[in-house]
Amino acid sequence: MKQGKRTMSLTRDILDRVFFPNRDVHAIPVLDGGFSPNRRLDDAEVLAEVPDADGLCIDAGGTVYASRGSRIVCWSKGDFSNGPVTFSELDGPVGSLAAHPDGRILAAITGHGLAALEKEGRIAGKLERAGDAALGCVTAIAVLPDGSIALTDGSRHNTADRWLQDMMEKRAGSGRLIICAPDLSAARVVCDRLDWPGGVVASGPRSVFVTEAWTHRLLAVATDHGNSSVIVKNFAGYPARMKPASAGGVWTAFFAMRTQLTEFVLREDPFRKRMMANVPPELWIGPSLGDHFDYREPTQIGRIKKLGIQKPWAPPRSYGLVVRIDGEGNALESLHSRVSGTLHGITDIVETDGRLIVASKGHGKLAGIELARGEA
Repeated sequence: MKQGKRTMSLTRDILDRVFFPNRDVHAIPVLDGGFSPNRRLDDAEVLAEVPDADGLCIDAGGTVYASRGSRIVCWSKGDFSNGPVTFSELDGPVGSLAAHPDGRILAAITGHGLAALEKEGRIAGKLERAGDAALGCVTAIAVLPDGSIALTDGSRHNTADRWLQDMMEKRAGSGRLIICAPDLSAARVVCDRLDWPGGVVASGPRSVFVTEAWTHRLLAVATDHGNSSVIVKNFAGYPARMKPASAGGVWTAFFAMRTQLTEFVLREDPFRKRMMANVPPELWIGPSLGDHFDYREPTQIGRIKKLGIQKPWAPPRSYGLVVRIDGEGNALESLHSRVSGTLHGITDIVETDGRLIVASKGHGKLAGIELARGEA
């Protein structure tokens, strides 16, 4: 019986390669070139301890905003010497943030869509539905050159906090790119059937870059007619939010890295379904943001300590990675917190005054990296 299952699995792989030659099968790129590992994130200055840190943005006055749980906190003029001030408390977990040039702060609220907040933190408007579905999973927000707002809806079936469930349920084609007017009206679905779009940033007057986590891709999408092209076909990790880089290109956060074992589990449907039915989600074989530890976890994917040391080159259940990518999809530079590091699960980034600020949701921190001359 086991031999028969192995033969069927091999046959399926062969058929996949014949009928779907462009499908990436266990093709995880190595980290080299602009992706070469380093310690730039682990050597960064910890600016603030922010449990559940998720989204980041900065307004025209230099105030830095961060989402944590159902609150948005801020540091006036980017001064982290004092504790944060609560800007607003909303009716659900807050994810992505964006600052509109008119002074409003845009916030993604899990299960409740997009909210626009005035300077006092009051809600000035909401967008809760687009097309045929409610906006329950807004993963990223970007303000376009004309003031309109682009946002990604990760899934029609799961909220943003259930990203691992969405991945393991293989909800292919469940995400959308949506654009609305500055006042949140006239929302339209520009691109549909995306695989957990987790990041969006303007790439031109009428185009945006969009990341797809489950297919490990970077897309260029025309905002007028929705035509898309693949810029990067196969990342080594799961890309998330993006922000403009002053030196050119875009900063891209990767919330986790791919592994051969996770790829295997995603292809072995009977095992995957049994795992989901019988094992707690935090112990599923799959990526983690690094926000928990269980004594059973080190038995997964090679993360076994030797002489009390977690090896930095071990297969990464959690990892920290930010990459600056140019318009052609080339990695210009990267910042890493390796398997043994303490700045994992990077969910957002923002650049200001020659410094890159990153949000580590996995370890509940905001960290700052001074950019060398020529990088900013």
